[in-house]
Amino acid sequence: MRTIQISTSVFARIWAARQEGEESEDAILNRVLGGDKVAESDTTPPHSSPNVGGHTERSYGVHFSGGFEIFRTYLGQSYRAHAVQLGWILDKDNKTYPTLNELSKAIGAKVENAWAHWFYLTPEGQRKPVATLRDPSKVARRARGPVHVDKLLSQIGIAGGEAQTGA
Repeated sequence: MRTIQISTSVFARIWAARQEGEESEDAILNRVLGGDKVAESDTTPPHSSPNVGGHTERSYGVHFSGGFEIFRTYLGQSYRAHAVQLGWILDKDNKTYPTLNELSKAIGAKVENAWAHWFYLTPEGQRKPVATLRDPSKVARRARGPVHVDKLLSQIGIAGGEAQTGA
């Protein structure tokens, strides 16, 4: 196997072209470029780490192909991470975090919706939140009760849209 350097947008386009059963960039490019059928065992290093390959967030029905890149900025600092079988490898410390929330905690973020703060590039080069990849039917929505505006206004001393004065 040889190593080539490519931009994030080209990497994203390669994985966007992936078909069922293709588990490596080599397999995808081999098909796209009209190469010979190659057995997967011929493209996989003999001592590959268990921390390679794709990562699946089962609770939201999302599979991230191995190497899928996400990024964000937090307190003026840029961060990047890549999907691996066991979660996400953060480029800054080369450690693996099992979930997006753990990844966010690793960079110092407090309680947040990590799905909304990490981004990826589409094959067209558009920046989108990772949340757009989730299966909408698996995203829990909190029920919110109706807002009674008149009641709220009366609690702060406003009735009928005008401030109550002591005069």
